[in-house]
Amino acid sequence: MSASAAALGTLGWPLAAVGKSGDTIWDAGQVAHLIPTASHDRLLIKVSFTAALVAVPLLSINGKRIAGEKTDLEGRFWRFDARALTPSTEYQLRILDAKGKPLCDAWPLRTFPAPDAAPQRMRILAYTCAGGCDGPRLMGKSGWLDMEPRRRLLARGMAFKPDAVIANGDHIYWDLKTNLNKPYIEAVRELMWSRFGTLDISVPMMHPKNAATFTRICDYQIAGLYGSTLRSTPAFFLTDDHDNFENDEFDDAVATLPAEEYGITGCEQTQHMYYPEFLPDANRPAWLPGGDKAGMPQGSNSAFGTLRYGGLLEVVLYDCRRFLDNKGRHAKVIPQWAEDWVVARTKAEDTAHFFHAPSLPFAYSSGKLGDWYPDKLDAKSGRLVLGQSKDGWQSGWYDQHQRLVAALAGQTRRAAVIVQGDFHASAAGKMLRSGDLALAQPVHTVMSGTLGTGDLGFPSAFRRIESTPSHLVPMEEALKPVEKNGFTIIDITPEKMVFSLYVWRPPEPVENIDSMQPTVVYEVARLG
Repeated sequence: MSASAAALGTLGWPLAAVGKSGDTIWDAGQVAHLIPTASHDRLLIKVSFTAALVAVPLLSINGKRIAGEKTDLEGRFWRFDARALTPSTEYQLRILDAKGKPLCDAWPLRTFPAPDAAPQRMRILAYTCAGGCDGPRLMGKSGWLDMEPRRRLLARGMAFKPDAVIANGDHIYWDLKTNLNKPYIEAVRELMWSRFGTLDISVPMMHPKNAATFTRICDYQIAGLYGSTLRSTPAFFLTDDHDNFENDEFDDAVATLPAEEYGITGCEQTQHMYYPEFLPDANRPAWLPGGDKAGMPQGSNSAFGTLRYGGLLEVVLYDCRRFLDNKGRHAKVIPQWAEDWVVARTKAEDTAHFFHAPSLPFAYSSGKLGDWYPDKLDAKSGRLVLGQSKDGWQSGWYDQHQRLVAALAGQTRRAAVIVQGDFHASAAGKMLRSGDLALAQPVHTVMSGTLGTGDLGFPSAFRRIESTPSHLVPMEEALKPVEKNGFTIIDITPEKMVFSLYVWRPPEPVENIDSMQPTVVYEVARLG
């Protein structure tokens, strides 16, 4: 057994449960974690094993065998890329060793409908911020939600049998510089470094000095949460600031935006090993930033993706941290090419429904550096204010926000909708205006809920203020931001999208998760 796999047991993750995530029917065998994604004609699967494999494993897909591709140096991590498949088809999959011996039970996985098909319904499970290292309390407060209720929240969401999962950012919390300048540094030593080790940032993440620590960190936060729970559900993992191994901050000691190359490389390595890149889409240029890198699956993109479910729904997913720049009034959160693609897909109106899934929330602010908005936390009043200089913030970010919002509101046959990540809360409402921009229609915004946040990670604790609508955005709020853990179930039919927001937080009994009911049900009807 490899050192990193053996470490799973010492970190409170019993090896007997590896890959099962509470599932006592499906036998994970040697699989530690398994996360797939899908399009209408392709499946991409990331998998790790409890021990390194010497020979190349095989994926049996309806009897046809596809060789795995190794994604680490040791041989614990592999990917399988099945192409030229039939739309709307359930395939039977199984992973075999080089001699054809099964390494786990068989399982089903379905391709999406063809782009010109007309499915009548779809369901999505959406959430954000699933990462984090649970452990000892600081003054009775948790840093991240304990892994047991976190897995239970995921299981509750999966009990609704979604057709896809959108996991919107912050799969990893292991901030480098921004942990060093905090008063709770000793708690970080106890909670994180003493259990997992430290990273030597003078050498790359996968350098022999760091590789074991890096995999221990990611094994616990990603494989330890998901196991094989998502094996039959295509997942879309979008990245955010903490996936770049920093929080977005600007002060006298540190500035973390734009993201530094070291953290970006760590983000790309995490995805390379643990969760799928976005598969190609005929309407997404292959030359967008985040694609066409050595070692990536052909045609895939790590930062900008599409979830297309026939003619019923299209979702554009975009990372708002990795390519952000600091060019003042010319600054952008996403590159111009990516903006052009997002706007073009918004204006196409060739599906019944459509929404943006950005890693940076629209409408809301908590005064932090990485907001779209200039709202700043005033130290004296403890409130968000405008008109004060916000260190590091770039006016061009808001200008790009305005162009994206205008494109959304300019649709004539579809409602304008954003389902977003990053903020540690659940909320739903509609933007009635954006600064001096009059909207042709309201823009509905849903904060999907946070899976892994603990007491000290909520804005009211970390920034001494709860998230609120920006002063630049008048809103009609169906659910004001709720600082609890949770997720959103999205039901889509040709006539409407229905968002059911589920929330829970300790000290509520963990058993209550199993029978959670939605706190609010928010409906958005199609326009045309």
